Amino acid sequence: MARLLATIDGQSLNIPITSRGLQIGRSRQNDIVLNHPHVSRHHASLETRGRDIFVRDTGSSNGTFVNGLRVKEAALRANDLISIGPFELKFDDRAAASVIISDEELVPLQSNSRSVSSGKLPELNLDANDILQNFYQVSSRLNMILDLGELLDTIMDEVLRLVPAERGLLLMTRQDGLVPMVVRAPSETQSLTISSTIARRVLREGVALLTSDARVEFGSQDSIISQNIHSVLCVPLIGRAGVLGLIHLDSPGLERFSIRDRELLTAVAYQASLGIERANLTNQIRNEEKLRQQYARFLSPDVARTVAQQINETGEIFMKPVEQDASVLFSDIQGFTTMTETLPPLELQNLLNEYLSVMTDVIFEHGGTLDKFIGDGIMALFGAPVYYEDHAQRAIDTALDMLVQHQKLMAKIDASKHFRIRIGVNTGRVISGLVGTRERLEYTVHGDTVNTASRLEGKAEPNSVYTSEATIAKLGESYQVQEVGPLQLKGKALTVQVFRVMGKNLPSEGFEG
Repeated sequence: MARLLATIDGQSLNIPITSRGLQIGRSRQNDIVLNHPHVSRHHASLETRGRDIFVRDTGSSNGTFVNGLRVKEAALRANDLISIGPFELKFDDRAAASVIISDEELVPLQSNSRSVSSGKLPELNLDANDILQNFYQVSSRLNMILDLGELLDTIMDEVLRLVPAERGLLLMTRQDGLVPMVVRAPSETQSLTISSTIARRVLREGVALLTSDARVEFGSQDSIISQNIHSVLCVPLIGRAGVLGLIHLDSPGLERFSIRDRELLTAVAYQASLGIERANLTNQIRNEEKLRQQYARFLSPDVARTVAQQINETGEIFMKPVEQDASVLFSDIQGFTTMTETLPPLELQNLLNEYLSVMTDVIFEHGGTLDKFIGDGIMALFGAPVYYEDHAQRAIDTALDMLVQHQKLMAKIDASKHFRIRIGVNTGRVISGLVGTRERLEYTVHGDTVNTASRLEGKAEPNSVYTSEATIAKLGESYQVQEVGPLQLKGKALTVQVFRVMGKNLPSEGFEG
């Protein structure tokens, strides 16, 4: 069971998400009341579907947002931020119950423990029947599960099947400490307390700990007596990279757990640790591949892979709207409308696909970003989202190479299919970032710099590159440039000084004296 975390009217709230879900809005009939004019009476709902939790906008006036993107309905992931009016609700995938780990220094007087190592199955004090009927049965079941949430629930199911207890907790280590992920107790929404002494020793020393009567063995500390815990069984979850968490069982009554119970739980914890690491790795690979595929639409394969890895490792939302310097390139085919009238549709489509494929390769070779295809036109970015100091040079080099590749393509095809292209490049400040919905995101830039680049392309002579004074200022002396003069561009009140880039200057040859 997950929960929402929020601060409303100065009060910090921890709201469990039950199987019946939650209703959110301005009306007092809702489970979460957000009293603000920008919040509709019945604004949104949270719904549980199997193991997934969805947020759904219920016809609100001002919309429901997840991580800044407006949604009608979306599956929630850990740490997602739901924005409703001025309020932010954080989705937390940990168990709804609050688990308190006492900060008191509790020194155990006696206990029965065994060490647990990572990476190998410990020698078990179990008979062959236990190993065959229990351990291998658990192993087979856990090995089939790759979803982490389902795996953690199944681990606790198997633990309590083999070692019955009144309360069972599975806690995972995170940056903010031990986090309860699965809680099985008579009341799964109330606060629970476990001994800090037991948890610390299990985690620090890597031992499976059995106490037949916690009140006796750990003294008369209040944190144990107040919960009336008599018997505790606690084992660490240790992976190859270190401690992953722990499994904690407790029950009232004397000597509720045995050495056999400890051995069984140790064996299950070993297999559970392997499964958790496998599920984490599987989830990481899936996320990176999903992100890579999304960004590969407009980034070169290497850059897309790097970006996906960074997002997956940091958990940060990539490419939030930002103002930055960049260079923008537009190109299109001159007289494309005429071509549509003279060429059969299939031939035209094949020719266009080949041309766009060649041009895309050129853009990627220079580290550019393919923003979009606009019919026969191309919009490309340089310096965004991956910033390069030499973005203006990259844009002009791309434009010149596009002319070269265009000529090579024309040499391969029948003269009746020949066409000419125009290219415009501009440099300046842009607003860049992701736009769209959570289901369909596009990366783009906008602003006057973009509009000017498009107008320059429209004014360019066939098979030429037109650019602005802002771009020329960043090129240095490496290019042959011809001044076109001031031109009146559509949508611009003032004329724009325009230049034609003829090519690159050949490097001067040195002479030995």
